Amino acid sequence: MDKNELRTVLEGHLDTLKRNLAVVSLEELKTKYRKPFEELQHNISATATAYVKQATLENLRIRSDFLEEARSIIQASIDQSGLLHQISEAAFRRQDMDEVDRLASDLKSRISLALTPFYESHIRLYMKKTPPGIPPPPASFYNEATGCIWQNGAWVPMEIGRDAVLLPVQDIPKTAA
Repeated sequence: MDKNELRTVLEGHLDTLKRNLAVVSLEELKTKYRKPFEELQHNISATATAYVKQATLENLRIRSDFLEEARSIIQASIDQSGLLHQISEAAFRRQDMDEVDRLASDLKSRISLALTPFYESHIRLYMKKTPPGIPPPPASFYNEATGCIWQNGAWVPMEIGRDAVLLPVQDIPKTAA
C-alpha cells in the first residue's frame, strides 16, 4: 500500500476506536470485548507503523551497499527523538491523525538532518576519462551513497561507468551538499 492508502486505513481504525470508546468504557473493551479490541489494537499498531515508515522514509535515496551505514544513523535518530512513543499516544489515546502526521513529519526532518553528514561524507568529484589529447569535460560532484550527480542545481540519479574517476573532495560547496 502507498502512504495515502495506509493513511486512509489508519484513519478508519482510529475512527473505529474513537466510536468504541464513546459508547463503551476502556475497561469493558479490555475485558468483555477483549478479542476484537486486541485485534483493533493490532491493526492500529501495524498500520501506524507502516504509515510512519512510509511517511518518514519516502524519497530517501540510499544505494544498497551503503544501507547498513545509513540504517544505524536512521535508527539512532529515531531512538533519540522519542517520537515513536508520542505517535503511539496520538493514535491510541487521542485518535488524532493530524498529530500523527505532524509527528511523522518532525521525525522525517530529524532523520534527514541526521543523514546530512553521512551524505556529505560520500560526495566525490566525478571526472570522465577521455582519450589522450582530448580535454575532459568539467568535473561534477557525485554522491556515492545516493548514486546521484549534481547537475543544474539538483541531484540527479546517474549510474557511473568504467569511464569515470571518482576523487575525494576537500571542501564541498554548501549548495551541492
